[in-house]
Amino acid sequence: MFKVFLVEDEIVVREGIRKSIPWEQYGFMYAGDASDGELALPMIRKIEPDLIITDIKMPFMDGLSLIELVRKDLPNAKIVIISGYDDFSYAQQAIRMGVDQYLLKPIIKEKMVEILLEMYERLEEEQQQKKYIENFRREAQEYENFSRRNFFEQIITGGLSVSEISETAKEMGIDLNAPFYNLVLFSLNSTEYDGSMPEGYTKSLSDIQEKVTQLIVSNPDLLLFRCNITTYAILVKGMEENIKQLTQDCIENIKRCCATAGHDVDWYIACGTPVSRLSAIPACYEKVSRILSYRYLCPEEHIMSEELIRNFQKKNISKTDIERSEIEQENIRKFLSSGTISEINHFMDQLVKNADEKVVSIHLFCRYLSMTLYFTTVEYLDSIGCRADIFWSLELWPKANVSTVEDVRKYGRHVLGKAIEQRDLEHTKLQSDVLKQAIDFINNNFSDTSISLDMVAKEVNISPNYLSAIFSQEVGQTLTEYITFKRIEKAKHMLRQTDMRLNEIAFDIGYKDPRYFSFVFKKTSGCTPSEYRKGNKQ
Repeated sequence: MFKVFLVEDEIVVREGIRKSIPWEQYGFMYAGDASDGELALPMIRKIEPDLIITDIKMPFMDGLSLIELVRKDLPNAKIVIISGYDDFSYAQQAIRMGVDQYLLKPIIKEKMVEILLEMYERLEEEQQQKKYIENFRREAQEYENFSRRNFFEQIITGGLSVSEISETAKEMGIDLNAPFYNLVLFSLNSTEYDGSMPEGYTKSLSDIQEKVTQLIVSNPDLLLFRCNITTYAILVKGMEENIKQLTQDCIENIKRCCATAGHDVDWYIACGTPVSRLSAIPACYEKVSRILSYRYLCPEEHIMSEELIRNFQKKNISKTDIERSEIEQENIRKFLSSGTISEINHFMDQLVKNADEKVVSIHLFCRYLSMTLYFTTVEYLDSIGCRADIFWSLELWPKANVSTVEDVRKYGRHVLGKAIEQRDLEHTKLQSDVLKQAIDFINNNFSDTSISLDMVAKEVNISPNYLSAIFSQEVGQTLTEYITFKRIEKAKHMLRQTDMRLNEIAFDIGYKDPRYFSFVFKKTSGCTPSEYRKGNKQ
């Protein structure tokens, strides 16, 4: 039901219009009226009517002045003007200002009903278009787009100047304007995932990922980017007085979503410190990624913070050598299962924190840690079925001259880097097979109205998160964009080669709503299906 507001200075005319029209019968709710523009304006701003019917000549504030102000506040509202024959020049001016229709006095009920039906049809069409745009935006999953991921990577590495960031954001339709910014990183993967293969499908992980991503993309203060296969970044935008609260609310909302998965999903969250410049985001990212990397050392915690890091370091120093050895091996295995090349430096910094004045011999400690790194890495690669021949070479064998903290840092970076390269190489082979299966399934089933990222992921037994990441990276389109592409390509063929009606084509390629099919076709092809068919016949 659409809201209508009437502005008319003659009480007899105003009452006559209000009482003579069965508004609800024509899809409208009579929301209020006023005797002039000055009284009407605050009421209109509060009610936000969909249709405004206003006289042109009124005391205090005439219809033209009212229309000019309303257009700024409610650009999508429909406006119908009422004018007498003597006011035609005013009516012409109002039409130039974008009014939708006009009524001549005296008001005839039948004419009013005719205009109401026309306005209802226009409002319905616009409302439908808004739904289509929102649905199309949601289906496209723009936050997964590889170009968007690349853009974020350039921001956090300082690869773009502030002017280049603003220009690129504008081209991509991303609103980055805000006085203050902060970053929240969160990581999601199934508890059983050990990095041995592309992460398998589990409903718990799929449900959590969907909840969290929808929560974020529906909030205009939050921008979602993917960092890597298991980790997302959220750019929080706000004012100086509310940026910390917005950040905390974001963390709490993710926490609530993830907590519903129980022990089936491993999830970790960390946040940075608010900054007032886009150019300061790389430093913010460096800090928050360092904090998040402690998830490998504190796997039982979910919210990573600097306070948690300090407490962990104090607690770890007090442990016996045996306890510390077991913890370090487990932490290294955990890191190897899902860590990335970019996180190695942070991880090694954390791992050598034990090398302080309480260590009896720095030399023995470094020797011990290098051996632990080596044998734990070889054991891990063997456990995931990855050939570790390269690790038997003298190049990677822990040497006796690893005797300082900096030596062990350098050695650890080298060993872990080689191991992650081997792991990812094995993943790439498996990903290629999984991706081929996914594309084959889509090619054979894109006309199924229920096909989705979750359905395809379930079919090839891979987590939606993992599939979404590798699909956009390797194919250059999101999975949903690829499905849309296949549907529209088939539609084009049918428009050229058959005389099928548009609704028949829509149903045949997987669209339940023929009008939505036409909307998507025009959005992706630049013309309507009918125009495409006529153009090809010509």
